[in-house]
Amino acid sequence: MGTLTKPLSLKDQVSFQCRLCGDCCRGLEGQLMLEPPDAYRLGRHLRASGAVAEIEDVYAKYAHVSMLAEGIPIFLMNTVGADHACVFLKERRCTIYPARPRVCRLYPFSAFPGGSGEKFRYAQCVDSNAAHFSAGTVCVQDWMWRNFSDEDRAFLEKEAGYTVELGRLLRGASSEKRREWLFPLLFYRYYNYDLERPFPEQYERNHRELLDHLRQNGRKER
Repeated sequence: MGTLTKPLSLKDQVSFQCRLCGDCCRGLEGQLMLEPPDAYRLGRHLRASGAVAEIEDVYAKYAHVSMLAEGIPIFLMNTVGADHACVFLKERRCTIYPARPRVCRLYPFSAFPGGSGEKFRYAQCVDSNAAHFSAGTVCVQDWMWRNFSDEDRAFLEKEAGYTVELGRLLRGASSEKRREWLFPLLFYRYYNYDLERPFPEQYERNHRELLDHLRQNGRKER
């Protein structure tokens, strides 16, 4: 899966055809972020087979922590083998296809929070899998209608606002304070989810409580 993107509009037609080769699931080391709604859906899916019991197991078994420059922790999907394939790729097939992450659902496209009156911006992934783009035609709007869920749209919009505020608070904190905040960041952003309850209400509650905690704790430092 590539890291370069080319801007698109919803009306664009793009040459693309899935070849069921699994190539887009390789070369992913350090590239595929597992976001909270991804882990939640994956947890519910894997729990049915007994592979996990709760959302913490998803992160512990299939992902690892990486830190952004501002001190915000993220989780990246684990990879295996010399070709750095997704840990869920078996015999060229995705073993979690119904619960695959949003990034995988949208490939070969991506969506970002927009600006200038637009809710979202769209782009095409530009990667080395040239054969994917040599046959067939898909309309970006149709692809997004099928694969970009309302829940993911709502998450991206809210996440954009939350990460701006988190970044502001972290930039204003000392390095010692940022280290102290790592646990609440991990707890509220990733771990504090009950797989029996709807994701959206838990996501909003967690981030309200996280921001309140960081603001109050930050005032004590001053």
